[in-house]
Amino acid sequence: MLRASGGLSAIAGLFVLYQVLDISFNELKQFPDDWILLYHLTQLNVSGNRLRQLPKDINKLRSLASLDVSDNFIDQLPDKLAKTPSLQLLNIGDNVIMQWPANFVKLQSKVKVGQSHFLIVR
Repeated sequence: MLRASGGLSAIAGLFVLYQVLDISFNELKQFPDDWILLYHLTQLNVSGNRLRQLPKDINKLRSLASLDVSDNFIDQLPDKLAKTPSLQLLNIGDNVIMQWPANFVKLQSKVKVGQSHFLIVR
């Protein structure tokens, strides 16, 4: 388990070349500004944190194939998520999704979406 007093920003430089990063259950409340430096990532697990949203430009992680954001407090998914070119697996379970992106159907058609135990508020 990764624990850093300065959060991910304080150690992002160490992970620039990583392809797999699991920072689950670290009480993260937001993505740091320099998260985009992790452009080699193919798998990212940020489950079990306190995230409320994903970065709007998450599609810049062009190699990202698997994203686990389960067990957070995410209430909406960014529109650009469907434009993440390599994304194949997305786990959004155990969140409070209140707003779906307009292109969510497109996302579901190209990505296996794990969505157990989430709440849709209409």
